[in-house]
Amino acid sequence: MVLQIYTGEGKGKSTAAFGLAMRAAGHGCRIRVIQFLKGNSFAGELRSAKKLGIEVFSFGRSCPHATLINGGFMECDECAECWVNPEKLTDSDRKKASMAWQLAQNTVREGSIDILILDEVFAALELGLLPFEDFLKWLGNASSGMEIVLTGRNAPPEVIAMAHLVSRIEKIKHPFDINGHPRRGIEY
Repeated sequence: MVLQIYTGEGKGKSTAAFGLAMRAAGHGCRIRVIQFLKGNSFAGELRSAKKLGIEVFSFGRSCPHATLINGGFMECDECAECWVNPEKLTDSDRKKASMAWQLAQNTVREGSIDILILDEVFAALELGLLPFEDFLKWLGNASSGMEIVLTGRNAPPEVIAMAHLVSRIEKIKHPFDINGHPRRGIEY
């Protein structure tokens, strides 16, 4: 198993993982993306992944405005209705994280894909939605023929120590600092 990590406070961790997935799909690799705490929404990478045959499973809150945003009738204004609030975790949030974790374990056990991406898994770990010791053990026992990519802020040192490639994404500056809004085709 080769383990990659995209972590840090900057924007672009999920984007980097999806870029890797799209490149690999171009070479015929079988890819599965499991998104923790993210709902199936209007993000361009989800639409592109579908066209390329990349499996994406999103286990989070869906955007109530996704249809309007996809149709070009409105822009994402970051209303936060689709975000998981760490201060107000619901039973549904916990259940969805558990389902995502179960799918990740089954995916490695089956060994039927080449690349497994666990998007925002570090947020799920930090919120206590996944059993940390079980996660470490699972990583240590993962299939030797699989590439596993983990994303999210605050990658634990124990996981970093196990990784073969670690990229820390740091924001130097960003258009959000000026206009405060995500841009269609760039941030989503």
